Amino acid sequence: MLHKKNSSMLLVALTGLLAGSMASAAESVDKLIEAARCDACHQMSTNSLGPPWQAIAARHAPDKQLMVDVLARKIVRGGGGNWGDVPMVPNQLVTIEQARVMASWILDLQAKKQ
Repeated sequence: MLHKKNSSMLLVALTGLLAGSMASAAESVDKLIEAARCDACHQMSTNSLGPPWQAIAARHAPDKQLMVDVLARKIVRGGGGNWGDVPMVPNQLVTIEQARVMASWILDLQAKKQ
């Protein structure tokens, strides 16, 4: 059984951890994309070296539950063969959690378009 002092210290520690992860989750997607240099290959609606984000959303949004993780892994590890001859290079500037945030944002573009 925890003493009142120990339980208060535990609560303070857990609150600090929670606040830190909430701050991480609240990172702006725009800042993530800028920091990860995604816009070097992807644009919102026009073809570039990679497919436009709206095209990715149109293709994969119907399977959002599955595709968030698939796209997140592709962002981090790279991949190819889905959008032509140019492979997507691995992006080691983002964590898998950040990549999930970006993938979810991309897939949500389809809902906003409708």
